[in-house]
Amino acid sequence: MRRRTSLAAALAIGTAWAAAACGIPTGRDPEVIDDAPTDFGESSGISPETFEPTTDAGETVRNFLKAAAGDPDGRDDRLNLFTASRNEEFSEASSGISLIDGVTIAIEGGGNPIESATVTVTGTIIGAYEEGGSVRMRAPIPYEETFMLRRDGGLQDTWEIQSQPSQVSLDYQYFLDAYTESPLYFQAEQAELLVPDLRWVYGDLEAERRRQLQLDWLLSGPTEFASLSARSAIPNRTTGSISSRDGAIEIDLALGEPVDDRAAEEAMAAQVAWSLGLTEDFALIADGNTVAEGSLEDWRGWNAIPENLPQTAYFIFEQTVWEYSGDEVSSASAEHPWVGFTAPGLQEVAVGPAGQIAAVVAGGSGVVLQTGPTGESLGAVEGLGSELTDPQWHPDAAVIVVSDGVPTVVDPNTRTAVQGLTVGEHVTAMSLSADGRRLAYVEDGHAWVAPLKVDADKNLQAGEPRRIGGDVEAVTDVAWSSENYLWVAGQRGNDTLFTIAIDNSRTTAQPDTSGLVFSEIAANPADPVESILNRGDPVLAVANQTLYRIHTASGPTGVRNGNAAVGGSAPFTVVQ
Repeated sequence: MRRRTSLAAALAIGTAWAAAACGIPTGRDPEVIDDAPTDFGESSGISPETFEPTTDAGETVRNFLKAAAGDPDGRDDRLNLFTASRNEEFSEASSGISLIDGVTIAIEGGGNPIESATVTVTGTIIGAYEEGGSVRMRAPIPYEETFMLRRDGGLQDTWEIQSQPSQVSLDYQYFLDAYTESPLYFQAEQAELLVPDLRWVYGDLEAERRRQLQLDWLLSGPTEFASLSARSAIPNRTTGSISSRDGAIEIDLALGEPVDDRAAEEAMAAQVAWSLGLTEDFALIADGNTVAEGSLEDWRGWNAIPENLPQTAYFIFEQTVWEYSGDEVSSASAEHPWVGFTAPGLQEVAVGPAGQIAAVVAGGSGVVLQTGPTGESLGAVEGLGSELTDPQWHPDAAVIVVSDGVPTVVDPNTRTAVQGLTVGEHVTAMSLSADGRRLAYVEDGHAWVAPLKVDADKNLQAGEPRRIGGDVEAVTDVAWSSENYLWVAGQRGNDTLFTIAIDNSRTTAQPDTSGLVFSEIAANPADPVESILNRGDPVLAVANQTLYRIHTASGPTGVRNGNAAVGGSAPFTVVQ
């Protein structure tokens, strides 16, 4: 059976450990790790790390496998510092940079030779960092290359690489340290809504260079994965530059074709403000005309994840909805009318616009999905199967529920099943992103995410799914921790809970989860303006029939009511 996050997604900063008893918890205060960053869109201010030849052959090759990182325009110059000719040709930028994991360096004969050295590098190619800043992971393949090095003098002279592979490669572990999340944003059809398209940028670029790079990527349009869900409001073949005048940033576009529609101009401005992280004043100029002025705050509502999201989550105990706010638990709330909702056989709840409810309820006639306003009589939805789980409210006033293994769209007004989504036939859990344009789900013990398109008639269409966490097995649940990261409950060695980027470029195991098998998880999503955060607060999860709070840097902590651990189930959050 499942539970779920209401609209969106999520993640958390929680805490945890517990025993097994039953009761309603008192909770505990959130754990504060660090202040939230305030430098969204800015460079780190640290001089970029440089890698050059050294007097050690192994270190020289290791540095060569890091030198591709940085400003793409200087890539070949940095690599040629290592070569004998200083004028070698490398693979084109369009071929991407291969990411090599598990790099091992062996010098023939050992030690550090005097005049010549043969250095063999082995590892695994696991993906590529692509020209537009995206990462494309792949099934691992073995990597082995031999580098021939020479130096003319003695032990005090640096090495030169005489032969090296033409395909540019980068040590994956260094990539993880050096590159930061930098999503671009594109418009969801004609709606005043942006959909993120995950990209990565070298963390120590100067702010001006970083913004120009992000603008160039933005003008090139969305990646293949994002293109089903979103489109660019900026015309094709547009070029652009960035300058500063009187303390304000100017984005100057030469449009590929004229734009005379005010709504399109607003969408262009929203894309630029969010993609470049323009928290300060800026002006958008198109073909010589100023079409928008302001800062990201003026387009804050274009992101489906609201700011200052209340740090609350909800769960079901004894067929009643309870609220968890970190320092207390209650079955009554003047602010949230769904708290205290109860029904015989209540299994799961999702909260939609204006406090509407979608509830999975088991009764004498079987399991049904009921919808309706909070506080009023709910009505059963017709046309669904006998096994229902994970109701989700889509932003376009629809409900999606897993019906006999198929994610199925429901019209809550007519209370009828409308269509099944072609993402799987044996889905056991799912989580809809806050923007309603990505659906994460579990099938056959694996995690997946698929893009969603909403057409003019509000019909939903699913695109080609992508598996998430290729080495995580026995997956039981997923939830959105941010715009671009998922919580995945599964197994990899002794670890059983992970945050994973939706391009699979990063996987982080939650500490101290050995022995816990998580069946359900829900969380608030991270604030998208704080770009380096990949989890929000709080996160609730169920393991071994006990409710846990998940914290950032420590093991899960059992939610308690006095001395009793809580046996709550079906945790969910409400993003609105």
